[in-house]
Amino acid sequence: MAPTVVFDLDRVLLGGDASTLFLHGRLRKAPARGIPLLLAMPLLAVLAAFPRLRPLGARIMTRIAVGGRSASDVEVVAEAYGEALTRKPEAAVAEAMAAVARHRRDGDTVVIATGCEETLARGFLAAIGLGDLDVIGSRAMPPQHALGESKVSLLEERGYPPPWAAVYSDSASDLPLFAGTPRPVLVNADDKAARKVERALGRRPETITWR
Repeated sequence: MAPTVVFDLDRVLLGGDASTLFLHGRLRKAPARGIPLLLAMPLLAVLAAFPRLRPLGARIMTRIAVGGRSASDVEVVAEAYGEALTRKPEAAVAEAMAAVARHRRDGDTVVIATGCEETLARGFLAAIGLGDLDVIGSRAMPPQHALGESKVSLLEERGYPPPWAAVYSDSASDLPLFAGTPRPVLVNADDKAARKVERALGRRPETITWR
């Protein structure tokens, strides 16, 4: 079986926040969708305040922004990201994409494990030409919040148990993932995060800066 390498999405492959970038692109292509989004803001704000409800809030936001039938959501989301990237190409982190390509050339299986809602994650990956990667993200239904220890469980359920050959993340909140790899890689993180990982693992993680 090929070695598995795990990448986070936001602030690793995507330079910024997935929801914000999606909305920028979608509202440029369909400005009229801004009206129902504004009307839904009070509900979305309440859902965003509770971590377990955030995937539901992200899914509702995406559905409202897309409109129409949900079957085409990933395609429409990918188009929105494509629009946003024409104005902010640096949001697709070139060095991260190159690292994914290197791992795949080496025969590794690359998996995305992200707290981002899955439809948004899949749309972004499709927009940057990586739509064939497997994605383990947060879901509204059935409820699935892909954070910390839950990422480990979800990876195992999908057939990607530890040890992983490498794990790339921007946050010490992914310590459960880092504990399952001989090569923990902190991306664009400060020294405080590196020290936290080092204390937990008993060894300093690899640190890199991608722009």
